[in-house]
Order: sequence, then structure tokens, then C-alpha cells
Amino acid sequence: MADRRPLVLISGVFSELPAGDTAIGASAGQLTAGSGVAGGGALDGSTRRLDISLAPNASGLIIVGAGDTATLGFDGSHVASGSAALALAGEALASGNAALAVAVPEEGALASGNAALSDLSSKVSKAGDVVSGTLVVTSQSYGTVGSFTGSGVITLDFGANNNHVVTLQGNSTLAAPTTASGGQAGAVVIHQDGTGSRTLAYSGGWSFAGGTAPTLTTTASGTDILVYYCSDSSTFNASTILDVQSA
Repeated sequence: MADRRPLVLISGVFSELPAGDTAIGASAGQLTAGSGVAGGGALDGSTRRLDISLAPNASGLIIVGAGDTATLGFDGSHVASGSAALALAGEALASGNAALAVAVPEEGALASGNAALSDLSSKVSKAGDVVSGTLVVTSQSYGTVGSFTGSGVITLDFGANNNHVVTLQGNSTLAAPTTASGGQAGAVVIHQDGTGSRTLAYSGGWSFAGGTAPTLTTTASGTDILVYYCSDSSTFNASTILDVQSA
């Protein structure tokens, strides 16, 4: 007996499915065993290779699988996307013109633009990690500036900020800063308040040229800058730029 093709309803008449046409089964909108498939044959559990295009639904997403887990299989060693975004519930893995090979996403998002991500198991976190080798910064690099206004014993936190602004409201002593690190450098801008004549002494590891501490500008609202370098966590080598004014 000759091979038979599925029957379809065409203009009110049952006819065999025309050669080259396909048919979709009526079960929940899915292809079912025995349905026509381009190129002939049926879906019976064996592998079929099809060239298809996926269109997003109204949400703008293409959903694969059910729930929060989906599995995609590929013959190649990587998934390449151009100007594409891949999204999973709870966290996003996004790439623009990128090649993703061995990606190990942490909490939050992994994003790349015109980049190649190969192995993200050794990543740099937002705080605490050490970058070995040469670090090149091609734009600005800066941190927040610490601020103190008052008098008495002043203890700056060098672990929180490299640069500080101090406004003296009375005679004061600049004590050893806390949590300093060898190799750290920065500046302390020292302002007199509107009254002026405030003095500043030094204790706890501050060192100056010739062993002599500077005498600050004492005019009202005067400004001096203390530039420092930490030889270690308890030695603070400093120099001053006195009476800083607009040119």
C-alpha cells in the first residue's frame, strides 16, 4: 500500500495533506505523534533537526520549559549572541555582541557589552579582593571624601577614606588615624572656621621634614593642605601646602 499522508480539511473537503505542507496537532497547540513535519515523518521521540525562528510573547520573553528551570542543549562549545539578552527569573545574564562560554552567575546580574566571558568562577567582588598585576584606569578613579568639623582630638579613619576635609572650631590635635595601610596616600584639607586662630598639634606617628611640624594659617576661613604617605600602618609622612587661596 502506498504511503498515506494526514487528512486535512480544505474548503470544506477532506483531502490528503499537500506535499511540502505541514500540520499542527490539536492537543494544546503542540506537535503530536503522527502530525506532519516539514520534510516528512512524524515526532516519535527520535531526534529531528529543524531550522526554526522563535518569536517572543506579549511579555517580550521566550520561555523554555516550566517553572524557574530550563535546559538548552547545543552541539557547539559555546552560545554566541549578537545584541541579545538572556533572562532567567530572579537574576539576569545579559550580553550584547558577546560570546559566553563557561559562565557561573552569582547573585545579581552578569552583563557584558562587546566582551568575551570565558570563565567567571574567579571573579572580582565589589569589596575586599586584590587585583594582581598592572591595573590600568583609562578614566577617573576616586573615592568619597571624609569630613570632620569640631575641635579637640581628631582621629581620622583612613580605612574609610583616603582624603579628608577638617574644619577647626578650636585648638586641636591630629592623632594617629585608624585602619591605615602601608602604601596609602592622600590629602587632608584643613580649614579655619569663621573665627580663625585655631592651632593644630600632631601625635601618634605623624612625621615632617626636619622633624618640625608646620604652623598652619590662622586667618579666619584660611585653608592649608596636609599631603601624606603611609610607610606602614603607623607611620604617616606628611608635607603641607600653606595658605591656599584662589589665584
